[in-house]
Amino acid sequence: MIDMISFPRILPLRYFLRLMAIFFVSYHISISCPTFAAVVPSSAKNPVMVMVPEGEFFMGSQDSLNAQPQETPRHRVHIEPFLIDSLEVSNEAFAAFLNSEMKNKKDGVSREKWIVIRNDLSLSSKADWWPAEIQYDGKQYLPVAGWHDYPVLSVSWYAAEAYCAWRGGRLPTEAEWEKAARGGLTDRLYPWGNEQPTDGIVFKRTWPNNYFPAPVERIGSYLPNNYGIFHMAGNVAEWCSDWYDRDYYRKSPERNPKGPDSGQLKVVRGGSWASNETALRVAFRNHSAPAYLNSGVGFRCVKDAGKP
Repeated sequence: MIDMISFPRILPLRYFLRLMAIFFVSYHISISCPTFAAVVPSSAKNPVMVMVPEGEFFMGSQDSLNAQPQETPRHRVHIEPFLIDSLEVSNEAFAAFLNSEMKNKKDGVSREKWIVIRNDLSLSSKADWWPAEIQYDGKQYLPVAGWHDYPVLSVSWYAAEAYCAWRGGRLPTEAEWEKAARGGLTDRLYPWGNEQPTDGIVFKRTWPNNYFPAPVERIGSYLPNNYGIFHMAGNVAEWCSDWYDRDYYRKSPERNPKGPDSGQLKVVRGGSWASNETALRVAFRNHSAPAYLNSGVGFRCVKDAGKP
């Protein structure tokens, strides 16, 4: 399995070093990404969604573009129209979901298996985990002050699936995700074209200490692709609904592929704040165990066109 992010054990820093690190993180974030007006979700259950039109596109990579084996063969896919979140799911939206679902918790549902939050670091067994900026105050889940409009991360596939269902939607298929990421462009490496990513894209960053927030940017903090979708490369990678199969493209149906019927790993797309340029490509395929709480992975939801 491709381990998207692996970190060494980090020992706590002394107080004055923590202050220095706060300054460093704040300064780094302020200079590394151009500022654009963010698109703010209208509510946790009704965020802004955009239409991806019906049609064909070429999925995967051409051999001439230094494709990895799991990205080939490049093949034609027809996708029905669908709606997709213009932004990654935020800490605020996911906290609202937790407050709703934890009130009427069903058998087998465990918040601890869904997401890592700030409170978890107080447990010796989770002191070295990497949390989303969400906390529980004894009565409700809330985003950490100032982090409400940053992408949620360290969520399992099961949590992402449950959140989208709560909203009346679902996770995108891998094919839907790639069509949305391409934004109507053909045979391009990235959502914006073939130009190499710059400092405005959130990638190749480090998270030196889990005492501090992840080095991500606000959702909607740089320009969208041609469909009006933000952050389809970098910031956080994103869960898809499909089971992962390295050779799936050799047997994928031409219309609305949904992945294998079963498997052990789920598809992850888009690259994260820790990824290199290769993982930001629209054709790049990654994967993770569905229960894994990966600090580089978040998600967004889709709905079938015409569904309220």
